[in-house]
Amino acid sequence: MTSLHERLEYSVLIAREAGEITLRYFGKLGIDQRDDKSDGTPVTVADRASESHLRERIAEKYPNDAILGEEFDDKPGTSGYEWVIDPIDGTISFVQGVPLYGTMLACLHQGHPELGVVHMPALNETVYAADGLGCWYTKGGSAPVETRVSGVDEPSRAILNTTSLSYFRTPELRSLYERLDRVCKYSRGWSDAYAWVLLATGRVDAVIEPELKLWDFAAAIPIVRESGGIWSDLEGNASLEITQMLASNPDLHRSLMDEITKHLGMSVDAG
Repeated sequence: MTSLHERLEYSVLIAREAGEITLRYFGKLGIDQRDDKSDGTPVTVADRASESHLRERIAEKYPNDAILGEEFDDKPGTSGYEWVIDPIDGTISFVQGVPLYGTMLACLHQGHPELGVVHMPALNETVYAADGLGCWYTKGGSAPVETRVSGVDEPSRAILNTTSLSYFRTPELRSLYERLDRVCKYSRGWSDAYAWVLLATGRVDAVIEPELKLWDFAAAIPIVRESGGIWSDLEGNASLEITQMLASNPDLHRSLMDEITKHLGMSVDAG
């Protein structure tokens, strides 16, 4: 077994463990177990417990790796590897008792996202991928199956997914969403981390997110890439510094970027 394969298997294992921790609180949160962060987004005791578990398990096996997480301070490392943790992506869904929240875990090597896991604890679905190892999907106790993005190449036949219209905060972005809603067959708001599961398994054809932090998408990068998709921000940039993302199969990505470019008047070189 290669080192990367071993890391991927361990990532899936500990993401599921962290997901089990969240389920202890799902639908059972007391008012004293949730709060709002300085940016207005919710955080719960489950977020912190899940991230703490992931940090402990990573430190046990890879003590020299760096760790970046949403809820706690960065841990420096010396190995060239860095883990990126989002213990509950979709905390609003979690707090409201909606099962469309996920645990997201990525591992970067020298700044390159080598592997990613998205585990949906309440749905018991997992997608995971690593460089050259493909993208895999499992539900419940089923055997993993290799999975691919859809082959839909025209917006008029495509299902476009985003988390929430409320994240298209400016008039320019709001009108962009309305344009894409018109040119695509359907648009839906199937939440947060679940969008990457749906994209990788071909159940939606494209994902657009106008407001992201690294932990929101680091795990998605290997999953999109290994399932045959591509990604960029709305200007066509593909780097870890992006704060927006469009992901789909290459042909559909190109068509949607044409629409975005026409609307926003940008010069785009999609990656």
